[in-house]
Amino acid sequence: MENSGNIHITDEFKKLLALNSSLQQRLDDYSKIIKARDNEIEMLRAMLTEAGAYRSNLDSDVDELKELQQNINQLQQQVAGSSYIGTAKASVSDSNTEQQFENLKLQFTYLQTRHTDLEAQLIELNNRNLLLQQQTSTIAELESLLQNAEEEINKWKRIAT
Repeated sequence: MENSGNIHITDEFKKLLALNSSLQQRLDDYSKIIKARDNEIEMLRAMLTEAGAYRSNLDSDVDELKELQQNINQLQQQVAGSSYIGTAKASVSDSNTEQQFENLKLQFTYLQTRHTDLEAQLIELNNRNLLLQQQTSTIAELESLLQNAEEEINKWKRIAT
């Protein structure tokens, strides 16, 4: 009878060792997942920093675009008002003003194009940010699962000892 009890204890011990090994493997797997997620988090943080820089550049370009628009409006008013000035003086002033106006129109077109490109980049970065937030949520869930697995392993270790 005593031999049967020893066999039962030995069988239980073997089961606990197998369970411990299985749980250890799960812990190792979770550790690898966490390490990969940590790398992803670092990459995402770098991307967020980059997105902030793009946003700052975009804001700066928008301000510059508004200033150019104001300058163009002022030059248009000057050109319109120059028709009341004497013809000799007006022709010299008009050509200079028109040249400035053309230069500002070119700058304005360039900045509009750049602004459009930056808006597209901002949309892309916002989409990336949303994806990063989703991945952060997934990481938090995995960390919770890992913590639960570690607690379960510790529970089984206490039972085995």
